[in-house]
Order: sequence, then structure tokens, then C-alpha cells
Amino acid sequence: MLRRTSTTARPEWDIVASIILQVLLAMSVGLTLLVGSMLGLSTIPCIEVGRYCNFALIGLGTGIALWVPIAAVVVFTVWTIRRLVTGRMAWWVPVVGLLICAAGYGAGSVFVTIGMPMPLMGG
Repeated sequence: MLRRTSTTARPEWDIVASIILQVLLAMSVGLTLLVGSMLGLSTIPCIEVGRYCNFALIGLGTGIALWVPIAAVVVFTVWTIRRLVTGRMAWWVPVVGLLICAAGYGAGSVFVTIGMPMPLMGG
């Protein structure tokens, strides 16, 4: 019967770092959701006369800023657990998740900013 043997044991700091970084990922998603929900308030200047807002871009940006972090925390939590169970280094997976959360929020903010009001020409 063949047994799978590991030539090198995973260091204990990997498990500790993975858990701490995963908690930070979950906390950052909560913060991103709080701040991302405020992006919807960017439509307030659209009420002014002589302003035009692209509500499609604002909606798209708000959706990206809210849903990308949620998807990232689910995907990267499962991936981290899977790597820990299989005995592979996992500390870097939550770091990538944090970067994806930040990139998702940043992309959403860019779309919202592009959709913000602009003065009408000839006004």
C-alpha cells in the first residue's frame, strides 16, 4: 500500500498567518460593504437642474463595489481552507483576496465617478 509522505512539514506560522489574514479579509469586506453602499448617495447631485448623470454607470459601479468583495471572501475562504486541509502553504491566499477586494471596490468607484454629473453644454 502506498502512503503519501510529506518531505517537508508545513510551518505552524502558516496556519496562524492564514487564520489572521482570513479574519482581516472578512473585516475588510464588511468595511468595503459599508463604504460601497455609500456610493449610491452619489446620485444626489443629479437632482440639480443642468446636470446629467449616467445612472447605468453609477448602478454598475455600485454593484461591482458591493458584489466583488462578497464573492472574493467566499472564494478565497474556501480556497484557504482547502489549501490548509491538504497541507499546502496558504498564507498568501487571503492576501490575494484582500487585493481583489480592493481592486473591486476601486473599479466600482471609477465607474461611479465616470457616471457623475457633468454640466450640460451651452448652459
